[in-house]
Amino acid sequence: MKKFLVVMLAMAVALSFGSMAMAKDGLSVDLGFAWNFNGADMTKTIVKDGEAGAGNTLLTGDAIMAENVMLSLEKVSDLSNGLPGAQTVKADTNGGMQGLSTALRARYDFMNAFFVRLGVAYDMKVLGGDSTLTLNNFDAAGIPTGSKVTQKWDYSALYIPLTIGINVPVSEKFNIYAGLGLTYYTGGWSIEVKAPAVYTGVAAAGDEDVEFKASGIGFNWTVGASTLVYENLSVFIELDAQVAGGMSDVQTLDSAGGINAFGSNKVAYPVNLSQQLVRFGVSYYIMAL
Repeated sequence: MKKFLVVMLAMAVALSFGSMAMAKDGLSVDLGFAWNFNGADMTKTIVKDGEAGAGNTLLTGDAIMAENVMLSLEKVSDLSNGLPGAQTVKADTNGGMQGLSTALRARYDFMNAFFVRLGVAYDMKVLGGDSTLTLNNFDAAGIPTGSKVTQKWDYSALYIPLTIGINVPVSEKFNIYAGLGLTYYTGGWSIEVKAPAVYTGVAAAGDEDVEFKASGIGFNWTVGASTLVYENLSVFIELDAQVAGGMSDVQTLDSAGGINAFGSNKVAYPVNLSQQLVRFGVSYYIMAL
C-alpha cells in the first residue's frame, strides 16, 4: 500500500507540472456517502469466530456464539416431529454489520495544484449483526416449550480527517487527486446478549449490554476523481481510507450468566475502526480566496 501511494503521488507531481490545464483555486464544500460492508471490522467475529469464554456455557463454551455455529446446531438438532424429549434448534441470522458513512468536508485548492481538506465523517450501522437461536423442547403432549438466545451487535464511529494532497487537472472539467493526512477518531462496537439459564450454565439468565470504545489519532489517505457537471457543481468518486483503532477500556459485566461465561466480571476487547470505502458525492465551488 505504501508503494502504491508513493507511485500515485509521484505521478500527480509529474502531471501537475506537465499539464496545460490549471486547477480552480478557492474554497469548496462536498457531501459524500459510502457503504461500509464490514462495520467495525466485526464480520468475521459475528459470522465465523464468535468470542471465546471460560468454557462455562452449556452449548459450545463460547461466551458469544458465531452465526455459523448457530446454523450448524440447527442442521444437527433432533427433528423428530415433536416427540416427547425431542429438541429442535432454529437459527435466525443476517450476517455482519453493514453501515452508511456520511462525510461533510471543506476543501481549499491553492497554487493551481495542491489542496487541503478538513471535514467530519460519521459511520453507523444500518443493517445486519442480529442473530437469534431458538431452543425448543417438546413436553409429553408434544407442545414446544422454548427459550431464545439473542445477540444484537451495533457500531458507530466519528472521524475528523485533515488531508493535504495534490490535484491534477486532466481536462477542463476532469481532475484526479491524491492526499495523505491525520484523523481524529472516536467510536466502537457493542453487543447486547440475552440468554436463558440453560445456556449460561448458572441458575440465572444472562442479560448483558456492553460497549467497547476507542479514540485517538490515526492516518488517512485518499485517491479520487471529480468532474464538473454544471457551473460550480461537480461529482466525485474516491477511495477514502482511515487507519484507526486501539484497545478498549475495561468494561464491567452485570449478570451472573455473563460473568460465568467469561470467567470474570471485567472484559476488554480491541476496537478496529480502520476502513477503505468507495465514496460518491457532490462538491460545490463557493469562491476564490
